[in-house]
Amino acid sequence: MAKDYAKSFYKSKAWQRCRASFIGHRRSIDGGLCEHCKSKRGYIVDHIIEITPENINDINITLNHDNLQYLCLDCHNTKTFLKHKSIDDDLFFDEEGNLFQK
Repeated sequence: MAKDYAKSFYKSKAWQRCRASFIGHRRSIDGGLCEHCKSKRGYIVDHIIEITPENINDINITLNHDNLQYLCLDCHNTKTFLKHKSIDDDLFFDEEGNLFQK
């Protein structure tokens, strides 16, 4: 789920277009496989350098294909929660992006 400061960005036409073009590009390369595990189809366009309140207006971070990766849900959850492992061992996202605890 998007943080409050990023909700309007993720609803913007600029992000929608960037996301769609990135998915199209990934599908043209390998059918849209997860860039990490390469065994499942990608599901989430993820920012490599995460969006923060300080960089949300920097298009080199937010709308740059070089800062994006296409990940399956499992790889995205692993990446997202790895940095918080000691705190969030039992947290995960479902297919709709809702946060749950095991």
